[in-house]
Amino acid sequence: MLDILRHHRRDAAGIGARLAEQGIDTLVSKAITGFTGPAGVMPAKGGNPALTDEQVKATVEWMVAQSK
Repeated sequence: MLDILRHHRRDAAGIGARLAEQGIDTLVSKAITGFTGPAGVMPAKGGNPALTDEQVKATVEWMVAQSK
């Protein structure tokens, strides 16, 4: 989860934009399964496979709320 939170600190404004473009379900799915995009790689579950899907979802929801 640390990688997800680190990314959030670097790109808080971008999270709001991604939310508007992709929706919360897509953001949660990418956080759970991982994603490679133009800005780099986000490992599945923030690089911590011990996290549950619900923990990842709660973190993404928190990050979105913090970006508003």
